[in-house]
Amino acid sequence: MAFGFDVAALPAYTDQLSLDLISKVVLKTDLLDFVDLRSGFTSGTVAINLVDAALPVSALSCGFTPDGQVTYSQVNVTIDSLQSKTTMCVEDLRSVYQSAFMNAGTGNDFIPFENVISESYSDKLRKYNEGYLINGAGAAGTGTGIKAQITSANGANLQAGVPAAWTAANAFSQALDLYDAIDESVKDRDDLIMVVSPDAYRALVRALVAQNLYHFNSVESNDILILPGTNVTVVKSSGLVGSDYKMAGPGKMILAATGLTDELDSFRFFYDEAADVMKFRAAWRLGVGVGEVNLFGTNDMA
Repeated sequence: MAFGFDVAALPAYTDQLSLDLISKVVLKTDLLDFVDLRSGFTSGTVAINLVDAALPVSALSCGFTPDGQVTYSQVNVTIDSLQSKTTMCVEDLRSVYQSAFMNAGTGNDFIPFENVISESYSDKLRKYNEGYLINGAGAAGTGTGIKAQITSANGANLQAGVPAAWTAANAFSQALDLYDAIDESVKDRDDLIMVVSPDAYRALVRALVAQNLYHFNSVESNDILILPGTNVTVVKSSGLVGSDYKMAGPGKMILAATGLTDELDSFRFFYDEAADVMKFRAAWRLGVGVGEVNLFGTNDMA
């Protein structure tokens, strides 16, 4: 005679209902906060207009011999129109644990944990925009990013010495060499930035600690720091993950052009009654250009 419970035919118990849905973490960085963000542009190409005045000085004499010159030039910025669209059949959720969080009716105009999904989408789009500033649009458009524009071939100043991947042993000296490569005419500006990968940023922090430079100014839990002995703000960018490329110069000489600034973070879910599905739509415009590449320093690495 058998006693007790026979549960051999049942699957192992998994509690799928006690915890709320949690969005996967996305690395969020803030390069857009340090460049010149302008709105009101349509897709296509917009020109950054620059002016330079040559003002020679000579000994005072009679007569008037003009030898000065005002030169106008332009840097074109390609602005891409971008989108992200998703269609979701809510009915697909009724056969899985999500059905426990759905209403009893047959309507499909409600998504369980919609606010969590919204935050996840928002984080992903912000990360995409950060990557766009560095790498351009890729297959989504024709615009090029900062990495392709600020190069020694385009007139940027190449860092002295031998540029190398940053480690705890060399990051501080490499950062100072990169700072030195910034054009002297802008060294006193208050908008100087040094853009590096998150990995290089961590190597720099370790280098500062190893050299007892504990007095470096940190902001927002060390997401941003001022390089000791300089006036340059070191900014990590998720667009440089896996890259050894670095650049430094006046952030406000980098133009980020968009249609409407609120579109960079805005999107919406809506119910399509005809198709009986929930839809997600985000659309925005973005382009990036560098006014005077010759003011910047770079290590020219890949």
